Amino acid sequence: MLRRVATRRTAGVRLPIAALAMAMLASLSACGLLGGDDSGSGSTPAASGSGSVEKAKVKVGVLPVVDVAPFYRAIEQGYFKEQGLEIEPVVMASGAASINAVLSGDVDIAFSSYPAPLLAQSKKVADFKIVADALTAKPGHIVVVAPPNSPLKKPTDAPGKKIAITARNTMTDLAPMSVLKTQGVDYSQVEWREMTFAEMIPAMERGEVDGAVVVEPWVTTAMKKLGAVPVFDGASGPTAEMPMSGYVAIGGAGKFATTSPNTVAAFQRALAKAQAEATDRTKVEPMFVKYAKIDQQTAQLVTIATYSTSLEANRIQRVANLMQEFGVIKGHLDVASMIPSSTSNK
Repeated sequence: MLRRVATRRTAGVRLPIAALAMAMLASLSACGLLGGDDSGSGSTPAASGSGSVEKAKVKVGVLPVVDVAPFYRAIEQGYFKEQGLEIEPVVMASGAASINAVLSGDVDIAFSSYPAPLLAQSKKVADFKIVADALTAKPGHIVVVAPPNSPLKKPTDAPGKKIAITARNTMTDLAPMSVLKTQGVDYSQVEWREMTFAEMIPAMERGEVDGAVVVEPWVTTAMKKLGAVPVFDGASGPTAEMPMSGYVAIGGAGKFATTSPNTVAAFQRALAKAQAEATDRTKVEPMFVKYAKIDQQTAQLVTIATYSTSLEANRIQRVANLMQEFGVIKGHLDVASMIPSSTSNK
């Protein structure tokens, strides 16, 4: 029988641009951002909103994950075209590859797990701008799971255990550490093992790790294939309803987020329309199967996240504060400075 979890959830990007970016991004497995200029494309009237788009053809770096299901729905339903945009999805092999692609200008916009661009912004790698919020943590989306025979049964068992994560300084370690800290568990004694989500289930089967921090659809897949059981939810307590990912861009002189405010606004309108529809799982399940490469049965069982329809700096600030709490970011990072000026904060 498939077992579900009753706590809370999440979700989760290299092309060298500078030595600092390489050194910093090598440790990240988040997603991407938006970069480049607006050369090589004509101006096209947007279907709604004020002014024509500065760049009609927009490349967007994405990963094959459930987070971007509304993005693909917006393409298939013609929502971007209604705004005068021609979107070219560019599927990236990893989060690090996506971030480097936006830094180098190979893509204009890219989906990213928040820790990567926030850390890069704190290190002044580039002027990162958050174009749109994507996914917010819900119960069952990011979960610490373990094989049925694992000694890892409850949060207090975590010290001394080997737990798989995608990389340090990502939501896969920050969220569980926050939950463990709140429960008075010494998270510093956990032996975190870095690997891809695809490697985690075999590693648990072989007994190489006692558990793993997985996000959907890997939560459902681990339960189906391994009979994995939930140990605790990574989006509970202090990380409940935590923003997990968004679409980001590079700002500054000659950069897309600065030179193309009407294009950014058009992108926001189209995406928001699709994300508002994502409460109906019949509209996003087909996107899971087609673009995240999930089989139909798994798609029907996957926990559906909350897809945001507004961009609120104070919500995303929680991620920066979490990173500061665990020493990933030194000092305070003002997320409001990362919201494009054309975007109205709520």
